[in-house]
Amino acid sequence: MKLPRAAFAQFLSFDDENWTLLGKDTDSMSTSMNPDIETKQNVIGETTTDHKGFNPELAVDTYAARTEDAIYENLLDITMNRRSDDEHTTATLMECVLDEAVNLSDNKTLTGKAWKEKVTVVPQEYGGDNAAFGIPFNVTPKGGGREEGTVSVTKRVPTFTPGTGGGTSPAALSEPAQTKSTSKSNLS
Repeated sequence: MKLPRAAFAQFLSFDDENWTLLGKDTDSMSTSMNPDIETKQNVIGETTTDHKGFNPELAVDTYAARTEDAIYENLLDITMNRRSDDEHTTATLMECVLDEAVNLSDNKTLTGKAWKEKVTVVPQEYGGDNAAFGIPFNVTPKGGGREEGTVSVTKRVPTFTPGTGGGTSPAALSEPAQTKSTSKSNLS
């Protein structure tokens, strides 16, 4: 079954209780994984790949400030007071792969897999055109690992249940993985 894009829901919270569903003002939003990969060929024709991990970043380029959003007051404070300290810029990102499009949770409970992690929220600019007061921002993991679990979503409000032993530890995020292939040509 081909899942619609709307089955992938991303929620942001500054208090781990009140969540804002991201993406209302955009038709495209993706997390850039930014892999750190180095490929080398040795003198005997073997190609080795050193995968040092990822530096993911989510760019919420078209966030229109809404006073009813749980993240609004925090974003406004970070932006207008030029906050850059951890106390103000740390939030939690929850990424969910649901069984159906998230908007269907308005009428029924949806379930799926979810991952939570601490992130840094950094506004990129503010203002915008006459359509809305915009505060586009970037979300970058703090590197403390991801917690895997399940989620149920009702009326666009997620409830996270931690899994048993799932997730990525901080050590696993920073340990490079090496793979070796016997290709005799350079990758281009």
